[in-house]
Amino acid sequence: MADSYKIGQERTADGSATLLCIRGELDITARDDLRDAILAALAHGDVVIDLGAVAFIDSEALGALIDGYNAARERPAGFRVVNARGLVARVLKVSGALELFGA
Repeated sequence: MADSYKIGQERTADGSATLLCIRGELDITARDDLRDAILAALAHGDVVIDLGAVAFIDSEALGALIDGYNAARERPAGFRVVNARGLVARVLKVSGALELFGA
């Protein structure tokens, strides 16, 4: 995992899903780690991804989120992205992912 981002994992307060708390900048260097973390979490059920502490996201990291969303639909499992702000929210909105992810 690179120094520019961190991916933390815990259960949601009600225990119904795995919460991935991500912080930092998500670019091409984060793509594989992000996708792997999402897929590992999906093995345990629903996933919530908190982007509240993410300052930047590029198309590669967005692709990892889309890969996770598609994997969740195949299982089926829940997949939500929450707390996207600023530039991250704008990228999700412009790409159409904001609506897709229920962010």
